[in-house]
Amino acid sequence: MRSNQELSGTYKKDQFFSFSLSASIIQLQALPMEWLWLSFIYGIALSMDCLALSIADGLVYGDLTRKKAFFIAGVFALGQGLFPLIGYLLGVAFSQWIDQYDHWAAFALLLFIGGKMVLEGLIGMAKANPKETCRKNGGSRKVFSYPEVIFQGVADSVDALAVGITIETNIHADVGATYEIYLAFVIIALCTFAISLLGVFAGKRINLLLKGKYEISNVLGGTVLIVLGTLILLEGLNLFRW
Repeated sequence: MRSNQELSGTYKKDQFFSFSLSASIIQLQALPMEWLWLSFIYGIALSMDCLALSIADGLVYGDLTRKKAFFIAGVFALGQGLFPLIGYLLGVAFSQWIDQYDHWAAFALLLFIGGKMVLEGLIGMAKANPKETCRKNGGSRKVFSYPEVIFQGVADSVDALAVGITIETNIHADVGATYEIYLAFVIIALCTFAISLLGVFAGKRINLLLKGKYEISNVLGGTVLIVLGTLILLEGLNLFRW
């Protein structure tokens, strides 16, 4: 027969083994959940820029339909999912160049688009431009432009290149688990699509509250883009944090 001391030692070993096994199981279960939730957080954070853009589009495009709203959300989602992927594939070799110039590129493009919207709105307040607008209820509304939306998507996604370079570390992906990184890009795109779609309909709702005053919507929407570009630039220069 074993002594009480031996039995006590065996019990402690069994207890320690059970605790270690339980801890290992919890740790294994926590690993995939960690990168998954961090990917969702990344997706929500990156889609905030697109939320502002989509609200602006909902404001300014008077002939917006459900199909066009889905197109806007799809373009923004593709950009936010694709550009980080490009940054990840380019890797460290181009990281210094991307860090130096991505915010400047985003600022220039958004400044151009936003400035154009503000100018169109101000011109529309004085006199409707028949080449750019159509008439409805005595007010002028901006005609939907597919190329312009694509241009917006590219402009807003340029600064997301840098995200792809460090995403493996930031989401705590397992070493060699490439599928986790690619799934993270998909999650980012899905989050951006959902939030952008909500933004478009929110902008459209705001436009209804403005009672079809599309010139004011143009000025507001353009101002949002200019402010967004400025914030991206300041963040890139380490002068501002979201």
